[in-house]
Amino acid sequence: MDRTPSVPVSMLAGAAAGASETLITYPLEYLKTRRQLPTAANSLQSPSSLRLLRETISSSGVRGLYSGCSALVLSNAAKGGIRFLSFTKAQAFLRTTRFGSSNPSLTNVLAGLIAGGTESLLVVTPGEALKTKIIQARSSLATSGIRTASNQQGLAQVAVSVVRVEGFQALWSGLVPILCKQGTNSAVRFATFGWLKDTCNTLWPHAGVGGTLTAGAASGVVTTYASMPFDNIKTRVQASSRTASGGMIGMARQMLRTEGPLVFWRATTPRLARLTISSAVTFTVFNEAVALMVRMEQSVRRPAAHIG
Repeated sequence: MDRTPSVPVSMLAGAAAGASETLITYPLEYLKTRRQLPTAANSLQSPSSLRLLRETISSSGVRGLYSGCSALVLSNAAKGGIRFLSFTKAQAFLRTTRFGSSNPSLTNVLAGLIAGGTESLLVVTPGEALKTKIIQARSSLATSGIRTASNQQGLAQVAVSVVRVEGFQALWSGLVPILCKQGTNSAVRFATFGWLKDTCNTLWPHAGVGGTLTAGAASGVVTTYASMPFDNIKTRVQASSRTASGGMIGMARQMLRTEGPLVFWRATTPRLARLTISSAVTFTVFNEAVALMVRMEQSVRRPAAHIG
C-alpha cells in the first residue's frame, strides 16, 4: 500500500481480489447467512454449521452451498474495485494534510471508513439484499410470496421479483447496519493490516507474499469480532418485511429481548473462517495484481520510449 495505483489499476486489481475471495469462501458465507436467519418457532437454537453443511449437500449437492453466489460475486467484484480505489485515493489525500502526515494510523482508519461508506451505498447493500433473499428462499423457512417464487429463480429474476413485490427501495434494505458493518470492516481491516504489514516487514524484511497473507489473515480475525453484531442485524433486517423490522435499532432490540446478547455473535465461526481466508486472499491478490499491471504498463512504455 506504499504506492498509490492509478484509477484503472485500483479498480481492476480490487475487482479481481473481490471476485477471487468470494468464489473461494462462499460456502462459509452461505452457512453463516443460513444460521443468522430466524429459526422456526418451535426451535430454540439455530442448527450448527456442520448440520447445515450435511443437510445442504444431502438435498442439493455441493452446488447448494453456492446458492446466491452470483449476487455476491458481482457485488464483491464491484465492491473490491470501489473499496481499494476509495481507500487509496482517500489515503493519498489525507497524507497531504498536516493531520494525515503526522497520524498515519488514524489516516488508515479514516480512509477505511470512507471506503466502507462508499462501497455500502453503491454495491454492498443491493448485493447483500439479493443474496439474503435467495438463501432465505432455499432454506425453506419461507412458504409464500417472493421467497417461494425465488426458490427456482436466477439472480436477475429474483431482482425483478423483489422490485415488483417490495419496491425498488427493498434492494437497499439493511443500509444502516451495512454502513456500520462495512465502515467498521474497512476501518479495522485496513488499519490492522497496515500495522501488521509494517511490523512484519520490520521483523521479516523478505516476507513477501507470506507476510501479506499473514497480515491479511490476522486482520480478518480482528475485523470479524468487531463487526459481527452489525452483520447479524443486517441479515435479520433484510430477511424481514419493511413493516416488521423497525429498522436497525428496532431489530436489535427485538433480537436482544427474544434471544439474548449472544445472538449478535451468532454464526461467528463460519464468518471468522471466511474473513480470515478472504482478507488474506484479498490483500494478496490486490497487491500482486497491482504489481503485475504496473510491470505491464512499464513494459509497454519502454518500447514506446525507444521508438521516440
